[in-house]
Amino acid sequence: MARSVLLIGVACLVVGCGGEVDGAEDSAVSSLGTDSGITTPSTTPTDESASNSGDGDGDATGDGDGDPAGDGDGDTDTSGVKFDLAEPDPGDGDCGDAPDALVQGKVYAPNMELPISGALVYLTSQNVEAIPDEVYCAECVELDCETPYTLTGADGSFSFPAHSGQGLQLVVQKGQFLRIVSLDVNPGMNQIPNDQSNLPGEWNPGAGMWIPRIAVYETNPDAVYNVLAKFGLGQVAGNGALVPGTEQFTLIDDNDQGAFMDDLVDMSQYHIIFVPCASTKYWGGAPNIPNGRIDNIRAYVESGGKWYATDHSNEYIEGPFPSYQQFHNPGMPDIQPAYTSNGTVLDPELLAWLEALPDPLKNIGGGNPTLFQLPNLTTEKNYSGIDEVSDVWVEDMMGQNVNVGHRVWVEGPCQSCTNPQLARPMAVSGQYGCGRMMYSTFETSSTAHNGLSPQELVLLYMILEITTCFDGTPPPPPAN
Repeated sequence: MARSVLLIGVACLVVGCGGEVDGAEDSAVSSLGTDSGITTPSTTPTDESASNSGDGDGDATGDGDGDPAGDGDGDTDTSGVKFDLAEPDPGDGDCGDAPDALVQGKVYAPNMELPISGALVYLTSQNVEAIPDEVYCAECVELDCETPYTLTGADGSFSFPAHSGQGLQLVVQKGQFLRIVSLDVNPGMNQIPNDQSNLPGEWNPGAGMWIPRIAVYETNPDAVYNVLAKFGLGQVAGNGALVPGTEQFTLIDDNDQGAFMDDLVDMSQYHIIFVPCASTKYWGGAPNIPNGRIDNIRAYVESGGKWYATDHSNEYIEGPFPSYQQFHNPGMPDIQPAYTSNGTVLDPELLAWLEALPDPLKNIGGGNPTLFQLPNLTTEKNYSGIDEVSDVWVEDMMGQNVNVGHRVWVEGPCQSCTNPQLARPMAVSGQYGCGRMMYSTFETSSTAHNGLSPQELVLLYMILEITTCFDGTPPPPPAN
């Protein structure tokens, strides 16, 4: 029986930094540019031994009551949503004069169609740390009380009071997506054009733009590269497929038999690695994984990497992270026949985002499922089943017990499993050291098509969420 999961949303307030906006009724025009002040941070070493040094942030903070889980045992559950923001520093409570300006706009994906929820947006005159060009332990941005900021809503919108001034920087961040734009803030209303507040679609530090370094196995079906292109990380052909050569990520030949994963140095160049469905199906020795490769995957995730696998490739979750879940048939990674599941979205923030999407994105036609029956969600081409996910308890640096086990985003019945009416986890993510792993029982993208299907949208949302920062020192990984 799959365990139930408590999903905790995080709301952030700036204490003492609010107030009425003087002159907000007067319209003003913002002057926008692309120059940005950037500092290069020191990065967490990527070798396995160094990744336990605790120089990142973790999910293990509570509310000070010593028992965030509410069960009286002092344990901490890390299933809550994390953003690119640490707790604000209220200082002495005196944040200066009342703000005289209002900054508002909307954050979209690089494709300028998908709204981005939970993105950090703030205004600063200080230098902003760049995204390291390698795997690292992502630390939350620390903002003091005088820094105006907000998190975007489910529809991607943002609005916050600020002080007018020249030569400021508007910063938009979601995980390793970072955009910095020069901004003159005038008294009154400052409406930010959408093409100045969207997530960037390329790595271009000179223009104030960073994106995650991504490696994707080039396999078919489950062409994740098409989904990334439609998100805005590549050009898209008329049939919805990636235009070869335009991708802003690295494609790995799936004929390499997994050799890419046998080189930890090569893996550590990337923030996210995708090992979709059919990429591993025909490798020699499958579904067994060489021990050295398992060690590399663990070391990569522990040091801050984000690891993704789907259905046929479930051994690349089961092998490195066996204590997190129990697959229905671990000896054979394929369930035949593939099944369609009428599932349910469990995560409230994911549900709110899906509900806020405009109708044309909820129904892309072509016989694809729609999003008009939420929280019900139809997933297709499921080739695996999860019987249950487990609590995985580790001790953090403060001596608190922390649950780093899987968070269940979507659940549904497995028609090809024993007890086909049982609701099972279908899309999950867990924490391992300073990184996270993610798995879905369904293929993400079986055939090229225009638009993003419901399960492709779920993938993109989960990827953005698992790339967000830690707000305290992450606990060490569990003993294997």
